[in-house]
Amino acid sequence: MLVQASEAVRLSGLTAHQLREWCGRRALVEADVPPAGRGHLALFSWQTILALRVLHEVHLRYAVEVSGWREAIAQLQALLRKRAFPSLWGYAAMFANAREASLRVSNDPLGKCSCLVVELDAHLEILATPNALRVESQLPLFPAMAVR
Repeated sequence: MLVQASEAVRLSGLTAHQLREWCGRRALVEADVPPAGRGHLALFSWQTILALRVLHEVHLRYAVEVSGWREAIAQLQALLRKRAFPSLWGYAAMFANAREASLRVSNDPLGKCSCLVVELDAHLEILATPNALRVESQLPLFPAMAVR
């Protein structure tokens, strides 16, 4: 399920200007389907919206300059694309630095690691609410299964 920029703005918590800056001019986060000229809008998956939400939290909470986080957010997007939506509950995005991202169970001890951790549950909850994504559009959140 892919959504247009207006829906991505609502779901990500970004302003329309921030979305244009982060996914257009600065190209910090790539849209899943880039715009193809006039009248062909960019489209965003739930994974990309979740990555935008995480970047937005890092920007607001820790006052980081987002332009330096391109590599880490691209890595986070790649990790999210390999996971089903329900399997992410109880996980956090962990950033060892602005170039590396990983997913880890939220309550796993970090050991002697210095890192930035963003819990995903609050963001998943927003994407999972009935008003956020219409029921018919939630089917791609679950992996396909053979039925006998």
